[in-house]
Amino acid sequence: MMTESKRQIGFEQLGIGSVLARHTLRIPLNQREYSWTAREVGALFHDLASAIDANAPEYFLGTVVAIPVKEGVLEIVDGQQRLATTAILLAAIKNCLAVREADKLLVEDIENKFLTTIDREARERVPRISLNVTDAAYFNLRVMQRGAVTPPSASSHSLIDQAAELAAKHVRDVVAPHDAKNHGD
Repeated sequence: MMTESKRQIGFEQLGIGSVLARHTLRIPLNQREYSWTAREVGALFHDLASAIDANAPEYFLGTVVAIPVKEGVLEIVDGQQRLATTAILLAAIKNCLAVREADKLLVEDIENKFLTTIDREARERVPRISLNVTDAAYFNLRVMQRGAVTPPSASSHSLIDQAAELAAKHVRDVVAPHDAKNHGD
């Protein structure tokens, strides 16, 4: 039987980092595939960079609508493109930092806090965000594990590749003017 509190609609204002750190996010099987083009991805990265340059204390990423399905797991109803693209950017930051041994702890922190978690039952590392049935495995290999993947078999896979390349370029452009020892900052 569902308790009264579980039947109520709740609102919580959280930053994207808090959402990723607190929850495992699942895109329902019936949700659309990853669909952001270079235009939307570039606009998000530009907006984030502008907010950082302006020392804005907050940046409104947009509303995310989620349904709790079990403790620590949210099913994303709206906001999947923004969440997936944010995860792509975080993975690009992690990958950029991974080249320096001195930034190893920062890489681990990004990986453990925002990108993956441990499934204790399965005794394996799993992504904090899983896309729909068409994109989940490809996204996990291409973005989360940065592994060699088979060529894209869906147009959404090509868009994931494109977003990952744009994120890597964006991160390189942001850190380029700075000394490599300060890239983690």
